[in-house]
Amino acid sequence: MMQNPRDEELAFSSVSELSRLLESRQISSVELTETYIARALELDQPDFDMPADPNLTSGEKLASIITLAQDHAMNAARRADAAERRGPLHGIPYGVKDLLDTKGVRTTWGSRMLNSNVPDRDGAVVEKLEAAGAVLMAKMSMGEFAGGNTSNALNPWKRDRTTFGSSSGTATAAVAGFIGFGIGSETGGSIVYPCSAVGATGLRPTIGRVSRFGAMVLSWSLDKLGPVGRFAEDCGIVLEAIAGHDPRDNSTAKRPFQFRQAPPASLRGTKVGVERASFDLASPADQRTFETALTVLRDAGCELEDISLPERPYGALFGKLVGSESASFFAPFFDDGSIVDCFPYNRERVASWMAARLAPTSDYLAALRIRSELIRESDEVMSRYQMVVAPTWPFGAAMREVVDGWPVPSDPELDPGGRTHTHLRMHNAANLAGLPGICFPCGFDHEGMPLSLQLISGAWEEQILLDASMIFQRETDWHLQHPPVPYRA
Repeated sequence: MMQNPRDEELAFSSVSELSRLLESRQISSVELTETYIARALELDQPDFDMPADPNLTSGEKLASIITLAQDHAMNAARRADAAERRGPLHGIPYGVKDLLDTKGVRTTWGSRMLNSNVPDRDGAVVEKLEAAGAVLMAKMSMGEFAGGNTSNALNPWKRDRTTFGSSSGTATAAVAGFIGFGIGSETGGSIVYPCSAVGATGLRPTIGRVSRFGAMVLSWSLDKLGPVGRFAEDCGIVLEAIAGHDPRDNSTAKRPFQFRQAPPASLRGTKVGVERASFDLASPADQRTFETALTVLRDAGCELEDISLPERPYGALFGKLVGSESASFFAPFFDDGSIVDCFPYNRERVASWMAARLAPTSDYLAALRIRSELIRESDEVMSRYQMVVAPTWPFGAAMREVVDGWPVPSDPELDPGGRTHTHLRMHNAANLAGLPGICFPCGFDHEGMPLSLQLISGAWEEQILLDASMIFQRETDWHLQHPPVPYRA
């Protein structure tokens, strides 16, 4: 590929840099959108229609985009160039995970069952980004019905490795320079895990911070929508644009978020709990990389203290809550029989939904009671520390295909990673408690695959997460590195 050096620079620029170039008219939104579309056409779009069974190979193409909305994007870019600026996202092309409604652009939930579904409305997040002047360009690859670890999207650092989560298309496209920023969703790890696998920066907001109106439901009590980008600053800018109360989603709080873009000079006096057991899961070489990353936080003034968390039945609890709520939401597909057309890799998951519909209500209520105890425990931890730090995932991305099961099986208890997910206690507790977290790259393993840290704070404290990650990225350059083309096999 003979990429124009200027286009290459634009494709990997931060949101704030793109905003400056657009505001000063050094580039137009049309030019920027054409740049991203050209990259996506050449490097991303496979020669088969998506959504598709992940067993299909896309060769050297990354397949991070289900629907590349070229006409829609170019029309929006022309409107942005002609309009008065609405803010820092004005004119910047973006992609959303394909479980958000987009008026006039198909929304498939990653399933061939909804291959021709074109909504007549926008989801709340898309409405807010439209109001901010951003340019919707792409609907991003995801596992069918946000299914665990399975997706068409390939890892741009090494194509035989997992992209590890249902927001994988969003994370992959951000790192590969196909979009200015993206929107993902997380129920149990689907923003931070794929960001870890590909070296993106992603923010899981406090539950209730961002409206989920117009988004597919996986779990009413656990779903969150959040920004994905190349820089922590990108995530803060986007979060300010999409946050806020929405009467159509009664879980949203009346707590506006105003991003403070300039981080403090230091984090002196900030108490940070180090979930040491999660770091101990890593190999000795990767532990050294993580320790170097912790040193950056320590040098920034953080007071690090090892903590241990009690063992809890995270997997069983998460499975009961998500299984029961998903089974309820997807009941119409069972009632009309259309669920038989789901992808083969999802059949086991569909069977678990059927079982969940038959389970006694007392099981679900027991899970809610256990969850309330976990929330109390998490709040107690966060009362002692302003943040907790752990590896987002203790290893570089595992192999995409496994010996037993489908590529990157959706069940987190299966390889790759074995039972690792259930051992990441603070991550699981934070998701069940609805606490915010941010992940960012902190180095590479011996095979050149990204490693990542996750910072977790108390509810509504996204700013301290952004401050810490911006300071980390000010002192390191891991987030500036991007995968070379052609992508490694």
